[in-house]
Amino acid sequence: MKKLLFILMVAGVCLGQTQDLLVGMEVSGFRVPDYDDQGQLRAQLYGERAKVLENGEVQITNLKIEMYKDGEVAMTVFSPHCFFNKDSRQAHSEGRVLIESGLMTIVGRGFTWSAEAGRFEILHDSKVLVKEAAKTNMKELEL
Repeated sequence: MKKLLFILMVAGVCLGQTQDLLVGMEVSGFRVPDYDDQGQLRAQLYGERAKVLENGEVQITNLKIEMYKDGEVAMTVFSPHCFFNKDSRQAHSEGRVLIESGLMTIVGRGFTWSAEAGRFEILHDSKVLVKEAAKTNMKELEL
């Protein structure tokens, strides 16, 4: 999520400067797009508020991440709070998490996410809720 720097540029930090973001700086109501090497949108990170902490960490309140496949939202993640490391482009939280993806909803507690690897892992108490339309399609499967 190197694009987080773009959002903070409005607050006086220039993109491309090598200096660290100012510890304690806060941004409200932001959107941070993430693109692959071909310029295709991979993900967008939204937050109600972000606060820059030490060691490259950004504390995000009311997180929403949209992950894209072939230009369409494939999965949306919601969490009340998380920490994002701008250098490693990874997020983590011990809080609740909810994921909406097509015909299922996944809930749990705690997560890690790597923007670069495209990997999202729920750490505790995960539950998968299959929507009714998916259950209808599953009747055709033989076990």
